[in-house]
Amino acid sequence: MLAEEISWGEQLSQGIADQFGNGIAGIAMKIVAALVILVVGLLLVKGLVKLVKKMPWHQKLAPEVQSFANSAIKVLGYVLVVLLAVATVGVPTASIIAVLGSCGLAIGLALQGSLANLAGGIMLLVFRPFHVGDYITDGAHEGTVREITLFYTVIDTADNLKVTLPNAGLSNSAIKNLSVNETRRLDIDVTLSPAADKAKVFDLLLDCAKQNALVLDDPAPEVFVTVTDGGLPTFKLRTWFKSGDYWTVYFGLNEAVQKTLVENSIPLAHAQVDVHTDK
Repeated sequence: MLAEEISWGEQLSQGIADQFGNGIAGIAMKIVAALVILVVGLLLVKGLVKLVKKMPWHQKLAPEVQSFANSAIKVLGYVLVVLLAVATVGVPTASIIAVLGSCGLAIGLALQGSLANLAGGIMLLVFRPFHVGDYITDGAHEGTVREITLFYTVIDTADNLKVTLPNAGLSNSAIKNLSVNETRRLDIDVTLSPAADKAKVFDLLLDCAKQNALVLDDPAPEVFVTVTDGGLPTFKLRTWFKSGDYWTVYFGLNEAVQKTLVENSIPLAHAQVDVHTDK
């Protein structure tokens, strides 16, 4: 009788051990399968993005739409792969969705910056205040737009720095697109001494503009004169040129004006400080 009880106990222990071992093995297999799905899925998403980039319909899209679409496909693909991997482990996807739904407010508050950037990116894509390749400024940064992604816009500054700007800020700020129009205007102000010959200065400034091959004849260069608060005459040389020639005209014309005024002995205005003493 005792032998039979011992035999039954051994069988029970062995059964429990087998079930425990099978359970561990099953969990291990699920984890391995989830990891395989995760790795393979991420590689497939990257491959899908590359494949989409080569599609004829994709290449016909505007560059900023291409960047936005690529980012959207990548994010959605990664989310689906993670959900599939979690479901393979044994966690019900319905439970995950329910938890995310119940935590929607907390997630929304935590991700409000990212959601604002996403909404800003959609606004930029719909209204298109600028395109890839345009030279823009938002008051704090300026440069050539390299890429418009799901959450950020990347620009290259004039000194070749990469600046990443949140889409939320760009969509809510005043943006100057300096390259969308074919021509641009440049005003150069020169403050001179009251003794300067105004007629001669007019002619010299117009000659500087006309000698610059990049300055347009239509609209023609103009010279205006105003008076500063201190009573000094300020001459304004106004010129028009192609938008892409801005910096060349800016530096070239400023140098030509300064050189011409010095060569013709035009008296420039000097800073003056009046000191009054009381006895």
